[in-house]
Amino acid sequence: MPKNNDVYSVIVPAQTPNLTAHTYSSIYGGSVGCTAIINGISVSVGAASSFDLTIRSISATTGCFLLGDNKDVYLGSPNLP
Repeated sequence: MPKNNDVYSVIVPAQTPNLTAHTYSSIYGGSVGCTAIINGISVSVGAASSFDLTIRSISATTGCFLLGDNKDVYLGSPNLP
């Protein structure tokens, strides 16, 4: 899902993603960072850093946050045009 003006409608801890209700397109390292397996690849995310990609799967990890949008097309996301 493309970003809309660098604004996300959802932020959740990386250890509790809801891939059924949300699409995540960025991971943020928070204050401590983390190491996670994202889409089958081990990735280290530094503190206060972020990068953009479509997150289809992620291992349970603490310290990072996932940013994205709601999948609900009925209620929708407030950021979609």
